[in-house]
Amino acid sequence: MRRIVYVVIFPLVFVAILTAQKFPDTCANGNTPHFPGRTAAPIDNQCGLNGAPPQGHPEEGLQNQAKNNFCADAASPEPIKLSKIQSLQSDAETQENKKHFTPGQPPPDRTFLKTLGEGHVVLFEGFVFHARQECKETVNCGAAPPNVNASHDIHIALLEQPRKTQTSDPKPAQDKEECMGFVAEMIPHHRPAEWTACNVNDVADKRLRVRVTGQQFFDGSHVPCKNDVPQGSNPKRVSLWEIHPIYSFEVCPSGDCATGGWQQLEIFAAGKTECPEADCQVKKHNSAPKSTKRKEGI
Repeated sequence: MRRIVYVVIFPLVFVAILTAQKFPDTCANGNTPHFPGRTAAPIDNQCGLNGAPPQGHPEEGLQNQAKNNFCADAASPEPIKLSKIQSLQSDAETQENKKHFTPGQPPPDRTFLKTLGEGHVVLFEGFVFHARQECKETVNCGAAPPNVNASHDIHIALLEQPRKTQTSDPKPAQDKEECMGFVAEMIPHHRPAEWTACNVNDVADKRLRVRVTGQQFFDGSHVPCKNDVPQGSNPKRVSLWEIHPIYSFEVCPSGDCATGGWQQLEIFAAGKTECPEADCQVKKHNSAPKSTKRKEGI
């Protein structure tokens, strides 16, 4: 009887420990994490740095840890242009081929990505093509947290110039333009209440310049567009290099902030915290290539 009690209790204790896992208040180097919001979100006590990778896929756990890195070390952000983001894609593909890694799957060893710049703090100035509220994925512990916007990422497509196509234009034309940009992600951990897809899309509709600061990250779960055409259900972008997670999202209300005037999104949209819940009951976007359908969300 005692053996039965031990077998039952241990998994429960283990689950409780996982549930209590929190993001660190101090980085390994002693610095303060680059949390965008001072207040912890409910998910911070429900899902740790690893997320919940599928059993037998440690490479996804490593990628989840990289996605959740608020401890990138830099004295000051490094400005980055779209041309550099494109060239980094080519460099990553070259290394993947040399190491016989499978495109569209998280690499089992991310050392080569760190050599290329993963973990650097970068700053990009440009414009929002659109923002989309995502649904569950392994980095945010799948279906374990409440299935609400506050538990999921916000996917943001960025361009160097203001968007030219309209939502009423033919989809291929819109896809082609989105394929010319890249992605940044607002993760749910320590996310300010005003960081919503609605507020980011409001900035896009007003064609305002933005300044996005965060960690440079390579999303190995996808493949980029080819000849400005999206590949299957993969997110549309020119490169798999992202700003993920976003540490700071600033808006230029005047349209010209060369001499100053940038506002944090939470100030620009102060008090605007409502945004309709995404319909996460039906899977709309697959985050993995067709050969590796393991996750939901992007």
